[in-house]
Amino acid sequence: MKKTTPLLFFLFFSSTGFSQNCAVEMQSLKGTYTGDCKKGKATGKGKASGTDMYDGEFKSGLPDGEGIYTWSNGNRFTGTFSAGLKEGKGTMVYKRQNAADSIVNGYWKMDLYAGINREPYRIIYKSKKVNEVDVEYKQDGYKKIVFVITNTSGGGLFIDGTEMVRAKVDEVQLLTGAYGRLFINDNHAKKTESILEDVIFPIRFKAIIGEEEIEMEFREAGNYTITLRIND
Repeated sequence: MKKTTPLLFFLFFSSTGFSQNCAVEMQSLKGTYTGDCKKGKATGKGKASGTDMYDGEFKSGLPDGEGIYTWSNGNRFTGTFSAGLKEGKGTMVYKRQNAADSIVNGYWKMDLYAGINREPYRIIYKSKKVNEVDVEYKQDGYKKIVFVITNTSGGGLFIDGTEMVRAKVDEVQLLTGAYGRLFINDNHAKKTESILEDVIFPIRFKAIIGEEEIEMEFREAGNYTITLRIND
């Protein structure tokens, strides 16, 4: 019994205390690692130190879960990660010389800041025939909102030869915020586009589509494309 106890202690301590042979897959964190290990990779709680440092949860050798990542320049992110990328709620601290730290709170998606709210927009109300609403959000410097409505009729004709009315956003009733102008592009055969240009965020409005309407709020500045499908 006296001979096996030191051996058991050594095996336990070497696998959970040091984890020298436990791989960290992120290049900037390769150096030393202490913490939990599974199948030769950092998994569970641990600390890694290379060019940068990370203290938190790992999965398959990458930061995954809650943790604190500190860059070599002193910048620090405290929040959640997924496969080594910032994902979810967190706080980013940027170190500045001769000035107070710059602090950014909010949500991240695929390592990019998504805004102070989990979703940068919300749908408040839509009338019965507004069937589907799909929103694409980009942070590319543009401040506009584009409404796209697909038209299955394709601008066809009724029996009497008159043209079918194509659904489009032809009126926007502002509740908060502002925009420069509403430009309508209905030159496409199968869709119409209505573009709010030079939008001042946050903005809340009612978009009118014939007898239908949708009320939305956009909290974060950006370039939005809203695809609407209207039931006939």
